[in-house]
Amino acid sequence: MPRSKAVAKKSSEKPSKKNLHSQKIARKSAPVTTGVRKYRFRPGTVALREIKRYQKTTDLLIQKAPFQRKGTSLHIQ
Repeated sequence: MPRSKAVAKKSSEKPSKKNLHSQKIARKSAPVTTGVRKYRFRPGTVALREIKRYQKTTDLLIQKAPFQRKGTSLHIQ
């Protein structure tokens, strides 16, 4: 016996006016989400990117003079 495709039946009932009105009110009172959600990277992705970035640079992350003062104060103690 050959198989037949299942066809969705159209509903012959039309929703009542009262039901339509309650649907409109529910739709209007629903919370509105504004904008698109911002994309978030997976944990660790940004950290790895920063590590690669700072390994490429030769500039000092801490200025030389304050770091020198901190080092000498620790050395004296």
